[in-house]
Amino acid sequence: MITVAIFIILVGGLVSSHLFGLKMFEIEQAKLNASDGARKIVGGLVNEIRGCDSFQIGAVSSNGTFTALPLGATQAGPALIVYPIPNSTTNYILYFVTTADQKFRRATDARGSTRVLAGSVTNTSDLFRAQDYAGNVLTNIQANSVLHVKLEFYQTPRFGVLPDYYKLETSATPR
Repeated sequence: MITVAIFIILVGGLVSSHLFGLKMFEIEQAKLNASDGARKIVGGLVNEIRGCDSFQIGAVSSNGTFTALPLGATQAGPALIVYPIPNSTTNYILYFVTTADQKFRRATDARGSTRVLAGSVTNTSDLFRAQDYAGNVLTNIQANSVLHVKLEFYQTPRFGVLPDYYKLETSATPR
């Protein structure tokens, strides 16, 4: 009887530790998936910036029209348009966040190409900044401008865990 009691306590401890491990795996898997998705989004964005001919920072209106910031204004805003082909304004890639639903989107010049890259973006006004090599924000985009991207977003609560907040920052310059 003593052996059976010890065996039951041992099996109970193993089962409870296994269940705890499964719960931790579910929590960490959600975090790893969010990090992996964010890494892919930022990697694609950086590759398009590096391969572009030029870019402009501005804002996107509610009807989807991009308006660039004027010369002399601080080059920081919620939208970025990238021109991959030299001297062409008809081919573009547009990145922007909408304040109404806080979603980060990517669109191209092709009709119906808009897709959501990330949801729950909390910084809806200062995603993109043109800066010099020292990190000073520029008032005009120059040939050697560095584009700084900052994304802050949260992941909704799940499994009784509080929401997770993420911040991604990177800088890139066209080659």
